[in-house]
Amino acid sequence: MEWLFDLTEKLRGTQLVEFSLWVSDWPLAIWLQSHFLAIPGFQTLHIIAIAALFSTVLMLNLKIWGLTGGDQSLEAAYRRYRPWTWGALSALVLTGIVLLISEPVRNMVNSIFWMKMVLLAVAIAGTFAFHRSVRGQLATWEASPAGHATLRSGAIAVTLLWCAVITGGRWIAYAPV
Repeated sequence: MEWLFDLTEKLRGTQLVEFSLWVSDWPLAIWLQSHFLAIPGFQTLHIIAIAALFSTVLMLNLKIWGLTGGDQSLEAAYRRYRPWTWGALSALVLTGIVLLISEPVRNMVNSIFWMKMVLLAVAIAGTFAFHRSVRGQLATWEASPAGHATLRSGAIAVTLLWCAVITGGRWIAYAPV
């Protein structure tokens, strides 16, 4: 874990420190820090958003793996979970921005935070690509097994990416800052 300390030290030597100090003087940051329930409230919303996002991703993936939803088509499952997935992602990003503003120094000079941000970008891109692949399979999913293995592999990858994002989010609090 020595490399985490080294990465944090490198972050401390960048303009991120000055930028995060500047952000901490914003009126919104001051308001969030001075209202006792603001940060825990946004953290709660953030956790609910990631739980909703992960739940919808997992439910669609369980359908693709053939473990649930035997009574509905892939198209029905996709249409059911897609708006919840992207709505939860929107809430996740918005609450994440608020949380970043609420404690900018703690986050921006945090090596785990930046690892989580990279994982988040990859997970979002992977989810977009995965949903595009699912849409491409909707018409033929029930009739032909062609492409099922690829889609099932993609479902595993997307699930693991979101697990990594969740883990990174939890570890932020324990990173050396």
